[in-house]
Amino acid sequence: MDGILRNTETRYGLVAQLFHWTVAIGIVLQFIWAWRIDQADSIRLEYQLVIQHKSIGMTVLILALLRIAWRLFNAPPALPSAMARRERRAAAFTHWALYGLILFLPLSGWVYSSAAGYGAELFGWVEIPDLVGQSEAVEAAGFQVHRALGWVLLGLVGIHVAAAMHHHFVRKDTVLKRMLPKWN
Repeated sequence: MDGILRNTETRYGLVAQLFHWTVAIGIVLQFIWAWRIDQADSIRLEYQLVIQHKSIGMTVLILALLRIAWRLFNAPPALPSAMARRERRAAAFTHWALYGLILFLPLSGWVYSSAAGYGAELFGWVEIPDLVGQSEAVEAAGFQVHRALGWVLLGLVGIHVAAAMHHHFVRKDTVLKRMLPKWN
């Protein structure tokens, strides 16, 4: 059972896979919700979408913290030995940059929301305390940082997905397969 839940030398375990794919789905939803907010044709719809966006963001933040804690105590499988040193460094940099963005993006949204005077909540179940007091200057800066980090995350996710596809379809190695459930 331990080899199924925990990472092995060659594969990510079920827990790491669940964290990875749940956070990935949350990120995709966040971009869809951000686009929907921009397209909303009424204040009521925009408000509802913003509340949902905040809730999904807080969920992603919680899952990311749990995922990082899991990774600290459960080493990832080694990269294929055929990968060049520069590729290993690029992979490590990209993964840690993704972790940083997955943490800082919701935090910047939380700061932005707090400064605007509209606190965060978790699907109407839990009200989350403000990180900062109301401030138009912090609100404006928070919005700009949140939006910029979103674009950087989108670009980095694109690189991450492209690299996984390259490994799977061009190199035909196990880099992608080790993050997928084992069906046999």
